[in-house]
Amino acid sequence: MATFKTRARALDMLGRQQIAGIPTAISELFKNAHDAYADRVEVDYYRTDRLFILRDDGLGMTKDEFLSRWLTLGTESKLLVKGADLPPVDHSKAKRTLLGEKGVGRLAIAIIGPQVLVLSRAIREDDLCETVAAFINWGLFECPGADLDQIEIPVRTFSNGSLPTSEDLAEMVGVCRRTLERLKGKFEDDKYAQISSELDAFDLDPSEIDGYLPEMSLADDGHGTHFIISPASEVLNSDIDDGWETDGAPNLFKMLRGFSNTMTPDHSRPVIQTAFRDHKNDDAYEDLISETTFFTPDEFKNADHQISGYFDEYGQFRGYVSIYGKDFSDHIISWKGGHGFPTKCGPFKISVANVQGQSRESTLPLEDWGQLIQKMNRFGGLYIYRDGVRLLPYGNTDFDWLDLERNRTKSASYYHFSFRRIFGVVEITSSVNKYLTEKAGREGFRENKAYRDLKSILKNFFIQLAADFFRAEANNEYYQQKRTELKHLDAARKRREELVSEKKARFIRELNTFFARYDKDEPQQLVTELIGRIQSDLTVAGNKEDSAEVAEAFLAVESNARFQLKELEGRYRVTKPRGVALSKDVTRDWESYQRIFVELQRSVFARARELVEGEVQEQAAQARVALDRRLRIERSLEELSADLKDMAKEERKATEERAELVNNEICFAAKTSVAKVNRVMSEVFADFARLNVTEMDDDSVLRERNNLETALIEVRDSEQNYLRSLQAQLEGIDTSGAPSQIEQMEALEQRTIALEEQAHADLQLTQLGMAIEVINHEFDSSVRSIRDHIRRLRGWADMNEGLENVYQGIRSSFEHLDGYLTLFTPFHRRLYRKKIEISGSAITKFLNDLFGERFKRHSVSLNSSSSFNKIKFLGYPSSFYPVFVNVVDNSIFWLKDQPQREILLDVMGGALVIKDTGPGIPERDHEAVFELGFSRKPGGRGMGLHISREVLSRENYELILMPTDTGTEFHISPAQEETEG
Repeated sequence: MATFKTRARALDMLGRQQIAGIPTAISELFKNAHDAYADRVEVDYYRTDRLFILRDDGLGMTKDEFLSRWLTLGTESKLLVKGADLPPVDHSKAKRTLLGEKGVGRLAIAIIGPQVLVLSRAIREDDLCETVAAFINWGLFECPGADLDQIEIPVRTFSNGSLPTSEDLAEMVGVCRRTLERLKGKFEDDKYAQISSELDAFDLDPSEIDGYLPEMSLADDGHGTHFIISPASEVLNSDIDDGWETDGAPNLFKMLRGFSNTMTPDHSRPVIQTAFRDHKNDDAYEDLISETTFFTPDEFKNADHQISGYFDEYGQFRGYVSIYGKDFSDHIISWKGGHGFPTKCGPFKISVANVQGQSRESTLPLEDWGQLIQKMNRFGGLYIYRDGVRLLPYGNTDFDWLDLERNRTKSASYYHFSFRRIFGVVEITSSVNKYLTEKAGREGFRENKAYRDLKSILKNFFIQLAADFFRAEANNEYYQQKRTELKHLDAARKRREELVSEKKARFIRELNTFFARYDKDEPQQLVTELIGRIQSDLTVAGNKEDSAEVAEAFLAVESNARFQLKELEGRYRVTKPRGVALSKDVTRDWESYQRIFVELQRSVFARARELVEGEVQEQAAQARVALDRRLRIERSLEELSADLKDMAKEERKATEERAELVNNEICFAAKTSVAKVNRVMSEVFADFARLNVTEMDDDSVLRERNNLETALIEVRDSEQNYLRSLQAQLEGIDTSGAPSQIEQMEALEQRTIALEEQAHADLQLTQLGMAIEVINHEFDSSVRSIRDHIRRLRGWADMNEGLENVYQGIRSSFEHLDGYLTLFTPFHRRLYRKKIEISGSAITKFLNDLFGERFKRHSVSLNSSSSFNKIKFLGYPSSFYPVFVNVVDNSIFWLKDQPQREILLDVMGGALVIKDTGPGIPERDHEAVFELGFSRKPGGRGMGLHISREVLSRENYELILMPTDTGTEFHISPAQEETEG
């Protein structure tokens, strides 16, 4: 009797060659964990060792189940057929529909790596079973001419929660090696060498690996199934890394994210939690498929448009549609493809979010819109979930199964929808949608009648949605009206930005010019020169012979002096433009300017006027000329009055010109609007006059009447809104002195800018904190590891004379580095549960140890007074040491170009003093230096002094920048308590 024989290669063809790639294989293993009633299934990929570990905490397998199911092809165990040996069920949990039924999941492991250690421990009726271990090298099944029963799979069991040892594993690998030797004559030489090398390299300790993640351990009370694969395929790195540069996503991200539906607001709790931790080194990893990296319910709710509803068994949709936040409930979309018969695909649910492709048409804030668009470019699409678990490849942006992208190439405005602008789910169940069956290789549904119905229904759904809401001629006009409104607001915002940007730029230039001149002491120098010229002019005037001429000359010199002083003062006057919101930096400069300019007026210009008056009076006394004081005051007032008249005349003229221009534009707009109304009315009555009502049926008459009335209503509404908008803008003009509309807008924009800057600063601090945590962890673990390895190297160096010099060199260099690292001990607050006594001498020593090399390199001397070295106070080193480090570090930088380079630590009035001989801090920056993000150091982040002041304030201390003629001086002192007045 003839029968089929099965070659070993059949297993390779059914498994590895049937799977699209590693992400698909991992997805299949996730599904198997789901079927085993696991709560968690997690992958840990250790790149440096090319070690891939997948574990679940499911029901696991007994030895009999492993042999009869896992190692048996074509089992009926997951098919509901008579006599089938069904897999175990966890009755403490809700019943799960089996997702795997073709057995490709376990065979797909071969694509992840060439060999695997399988560990499984079953739990049955609360009793834990023996641990089952099996080792498989998949390369053996590629042997030409070998039958399947010639490949021996080593299977062992271990009791009481124990795991195989390294020796046990070596014995199991030996079984595979004996199989390889028996089949050696059938393998090509290079394939034989490859498998032999792989077997040699599989030198692992399962107990050690089990301890990597104790909460998923199989030891003690643990259960589930683990797959340990080594070496993992080199393709895995590409599946993780390749794709970001094209604004897309790597295969692994696209295939494994969203294993369960977590994006819709009403989603069910996932029955299984998934993770894929990419360990790029021994201490840092990233979970690539966490829920936070996928679409979230908040993003769904905040999208511009949402559609959610149900398709019945005839393919008819009923649900709600939300367009720009306006709900259209009980919306119906019919499908005519069923011709009155129930669909083969069955009823299903859908939830879709849609975001506008241009920010000016979206209601989302710009930053949120940008982040969501980036996500959709990478992961956008319509996902299919069966019984809460994703089906591949639906949802991938490169799988246009509904022809959305192809249709958009014909007309984007007509079809509207794109996979890169939507994200959503189609939800089906195995029981209701049983005719939707997957292909063997998990590459989508079979192209049967059920799938064709599903595609036809959804294609019609998106086309009809566009027709109902999104096209220019759509039945519902709300989308077009709202989009036009958003575009109008965006255009208005851009016009305003263009209007104010030039004013703001000019204002900033004027401020910078002022500070540059002020820092050079230009005002005082020019006033001094002016006083000198006036004195010369008065001397010349006093040489005239006629006393009347002398008196008149003195008055003329005084008048000219006042004019020149006014011109000079005006040279330094900066006017803030109206209606222009300023950033924090510019606001700070403006406030500094106001303070400095007031001081200039008091100490320079007012003083100069007094000097001029005094010089005139003194010269007149010397010339024995009597000057009429009343006449001098009168002339001064007349000059000021003339200036005021000129200013009022110019501003009035400009105001009247602007008013006339606005009046003409408003009147023209109003006339144009009325003309449009009249034109539409004329057209409507002309159309009405052409109607032969007597020959029309009632429905036609009603339809024509509605059309005519609609035309009148539309023009009424549009022009009324337009004219009322103009009226509202005119109402914003307030002459009573109350805050004007433009001032209110300025205040709102100012607050918006402040909030944006604060959010940016908070993000920077958050990122800095996270980076410090990572670096701290890296340093701690790395230093411990190096210390341990140096100790181990000591033994080798003692036995090998040639290693002694190498050992001593490494040890010396590390001890030097370790000495620097120990300097940071005071920065760890967790080491100090209580405040300790800190001395000035300890601070001095710490700074010399930390900066000693830099002090030498830059010829900077650090000196501390005896009073500083003797002072002692209670505090946390982590609060005070970093402040000294930051201030001294800044001093070293600014001292590098100074002839004298000294930093002094002292005590003054109970305050700790840090003083240097540097260039000093400009007066305009005295408060700014403590603001987050402010720095005049090239490449500086502007965080040090801000954080220092904040940390000290929590200890009830103050960090103060003291005014000084030379250098920079900071004081650290206890905060003064405010007293009630």
